[in-house]
Amino acid sequence: MQEYEAVVSLGTNLGDKLKNLKNAINYIKDYAKVINKSRIFCSEPWGYDSEHEFLNMGLIIKTSLEPLPLLKKLKDTEEKMGRAPKLIKSYQDRIIDLDILIFNKFIIENKDLSIPHPKIKERKFSLLILKDLFENEFIPVLNDNAEKMLFKCGDKTNVFIFNEK
Repeated sequence: MQEYEAVVSLGTNLGDKLKNLKNAINYIKDYAKVINKSRIFCSEPWGYDSEHEFLNMGLIIKTSLEPLPLLKKLKDTEEKMGRAPKLIKSYQDRIIDLDILIFNKFIIENKDLSIPHPKIKERKFSLLILKDLFENEFIPVLNDNAEKMLFKCGDKTNVFIFNEK
């Protein structure tokens, strides 16, 4: 059975955010092995206005699932955790958001899934997750390392490391 390596981002800005991240990781462990975790970052909402800050983090996972079945499992996890269906096309507050940022060295572009994640280089929090996971390692599918991508990123939102108390 083939194993794939993927980077999954986790984000939450409603309820007990730390618990939401931990619960999501436990669900993910049912269908993937967690190889590495980034630190947790606190960030302003990206792409919309909200009074609720996000906690974001990333995981490197190994899984036998191909990209679309993995996406389905992640969406099922969001639903199990109580994420409401999207009622509008714009971003909104959420209990949990799970996205595939990178999947092996695959490049996928279809109506259901885009890999690497199409907004990865535009979001400071995504790039900080990659920097945490890969340090200054070159990321082939993105043709760069996280440090250089951060330098080029125009995202001016505040992002800082979240310290668990």
